[in-house]
Formats: sequence, C-alpha cells, structure tokens
Amino acid sequence: MIGLAASIALRLGGCLLLSWAAWHWLGLTSMVTTLPLFGVALARPLLDLASALQRGMKHAHWHEVEGRHYAYRGRRVQVLDDADRRRWVRLADVRAIIGLTTSDSALAIAYRDGVRALGPAAQAHIVAEALLAHLGKERSPDAARLRAWVEREIAFPARRQRNRLGIRSAGAATDAEG
Repeated sequence: MIGLAASIALRLGGCLLLSWAAWHWLGLTSMVTTLPLFGVALARPLLDLASALQRGMKHAHWHEVEGRHYAYRGRRVQVLDDADRRRWVRLADVRAIIGLTTSDSALAIAYRDGVRALGPAAQAHIVAEALLAHLGKERSPDAARLRAWVEREIAFPARRQRNRLGIRSAGAATDAEG
C-alpha cells in the first residue's frame, strides 16, 4: 500500500514537473497538451490502489469469521467446531431452511451424542454426520439439496481435517456411515 502511494506521488510529481516546464518555457497552450499524460501515468496505480483498498476493506469486514462463515443460499448457518474437529450445526438454522419438524428431544434420542446445547446462548446443535443421516431420511428436494451442501461444505472438510491431524474421536463410527 505504501509502495502504491509512493508510485502515485512520484508519477504525479513527474507529471506536474513536466506540465510546469511546458507552461514555463512554451506557454499556457502547450501545457494543455501535457494533460493526457496525467491519465496515462496515473491510471494503473490508481486502479491498483482502489483494488488494494477493496481487499483491505473486505479483510477488515470478514476477519472475525474468516474460515468459519457458512451460508446456504444466502442464509447464514451457524457452525461450531469442537476439540475433536467435529462440526456442529445449529438446529434453528436447519429448521429455518427446510422446516425440519423433528423436535430436539427426538433428535437427541435418535442420535445419542449427536445433539448438544452449545454456544454462548446454549442453543441446540447437531453434529454434521448426524444431520447428514437425518437429512438422508427426509424426502423433500430441499432436504436433498441441503444434504449435498452440508456434505460438501461442512462434513467433508471436517473429516479431511481430522484425517490429516490423525484425530480419532467417538464420532469416528458416524464418520464411516456418513
């Protein structure tokens, strides 16, 4: 960023010096012919500066959730990681997307260790593998699309990360099924 500002200042100074020299030695009318030089000399550095500012603003805005932001068709989905690198999806978000009618207690019975109250507000979350198994039982096309998204964006990357780190957890049996 400092290099871009220095480049712009140097180019601007050179253009001003050339315009001043043309005005001083050849008159005002010849100075006007040097004005396109400003556009040619400054266009690229100004575009690079705008691009760097955009990247900086984007980084500042998304820095807190970098690598942890999940959205399904524009709807934010809260996903938490535990110590075993298993990912837990908030049930309220799943219900908002597909209208899941199964209660939290029924899901907790069906998937013993797959449903927990997590997060700062202690909301119900379901582990990604249990969510995949449950969505596989649903018959709606929305559930099938959500299942494909959960597999691609949440479950598979977590499984790959656990394998890379050599983590064998209690959810390993569920990993083989999902």
